[in-house]
Amino acid sequence: MKRAVAVGLGLLCITCTVPDIEELEEERPSGCDTSHPCQVRVLLTYDGFRPGCVTLRLVDAEDASRTFELPVEPPGLGGAATAEVGFVRRAGWSDTVKVTASARERSCSGQEVATASAQGVVPEEGTATVELELSARDDDGDGYVSTATRGTDCDDRSASVSPGVEERCDFLDNNCDGREDPAPVCDGIDWKTTETLPGASFRDVAPHARNQAWFVSDSNDVVAHVRRETDGGFNVEPFTDCHGAWSTAWARPSDGRVFMGSWEGRLATRTLAAGEPCALTSFDGGGAAIQDLVGFEADGGTTLYAVNEAGDILRWDYPAEPVRVERVNADLRAIHGLDPRTLITVGQTGEVPVAYHVNADGGPWLREALPPPAGGQLALHAVHVVAPGLAYATGDQGLLLERAAGTWSTKPPYPIFVDGGVSPDIIDVVAFGQGAVIAVLATDDIVRFDGETWGDFRFGTQGFTTLEGLSSDELWSATLDGTGFYWGPRAR
Repeated sequence: MKRAVAVGLGLLCITCTVPDIEELEEERPSGCDTSHPCQVRVLLTYDGFRPGCVTLRLVDAEDASRTFELPVEPPGLGGAATAEVGFVRRAGWSDTVKVTASARERSCSGQEVATASAQGVVPEEGTATVELELSARDDDGDGYVSTATRGTDCDDRSASVSPGVEERCDFLDNNCDGREDPAPVCDGIDWKTTETLPGASFRDVAPHARNQAWFVSDSNDVVAHVRRETDGGFNVEPFTDCHGAWSTAWARPSDGRVFMGSWEGRLATRTLAAGEPCALTSFDGGGAAIQDLVGFEADGGTTLYAVNEAGDILRWDYPAEPVRVERVNADLRAIHGLDPRTLITVGQTGEVPVAYHVNADGGPWLREALPPPAGGQLALHAVHVVAPGLAYATGDQGLLLERAAGTWSTKPPYPIFVDGGVSPDIIDVVAFGQGAVIAVLATDDIVRFDGETWGDFRFGTQGFTTLEGLSSDELWSATLDGTGFYWGPRAR
């Protein structure tokens, strides 16, 4: 899927009529304004990436020794779509100027990844416009451009991989040096477990910070906050004032507030403070089970999306009440995205797996074309968006789908047991790249798909129900008997 990102507009004005031009030239061409109108403007557009540094190089077409460079403010991650910079030329230049725009990764010392040039003729009156487009690919949005477009990112579909990332124990070549998990990055890393919490039957886990997560139970009104200690142990703090059979949760990174959905169709939230009571919303979903929840923080606000078995897609602009924004003909099992623009929800319609993606125009959600499923593959149970150009979904009888550049394809399913039968259902998935797709089987195992084959990761006997991770080297899971599981480095 081509991603055109119009994230910057630089205006360059040359040969303005300025009475004291010699004085203005002492440092560099100075800005145009309403009293000194510009005669040439350069319009820059950025396609597919956000450069860390942009410069304009001006050369007199009649004398190449006359040249200078001008910085342009690069677009920020959430910055304005336009920027304006005005200039006057140096004395003695001709009326024809060659303008070259150059963009670099990350900073002005980074790799040059895009250039564009054009000539502008200064008119005697009025304004001439030169349009330049800088194009490169940064599909994972990590600031490093794909090696296919002159950049240094060896895996542009994973924000966990780029030359600026520290090597982690996560089955990936994080820093693009050709080595996956070199020693000693994995030393001492293994699955650790919390003490079993009596009366809890954990259905979901919601990490919100390094070494911290919420677990929610569908029995005895239990929700619990877990913190990994520096000695390797866990501090588990249970709460029982959120009344409901909780099926799903998401926790806010800024302060750890948890948001929950229940099998009865209720939504609630609470903070880490024991003295602040759980708050139920007024949303009435007619008893349809809330089956998944995802949230985002931006510009000081919090927005969540939830899906239920009746096909409702809910939006919750906290602290306002949740509202239904869409209803599709499906039993929706899961929803995920990097932000509200990349959301995908999956589930089942009749006896067919389905997926929908958010409509960028704000209209009805759009059903996606999926490969024909094999017999018995009736539903998708989980989805995880790795980057705008990469996502995974899992379902019945080992079903694994990959969405690359907007198109879904079938990947090798989890293999059938040696004693016959059918492949186990895959009930949850977390992915950080094509070599790090981690999944939970209905047979109580956690497994990994490396892009070609499946392998064991954690054998279970306690009923794994969920899997989540904020970063590629830290995973959380939980079980029906009230035990939390953690995989990652020791807390510091």
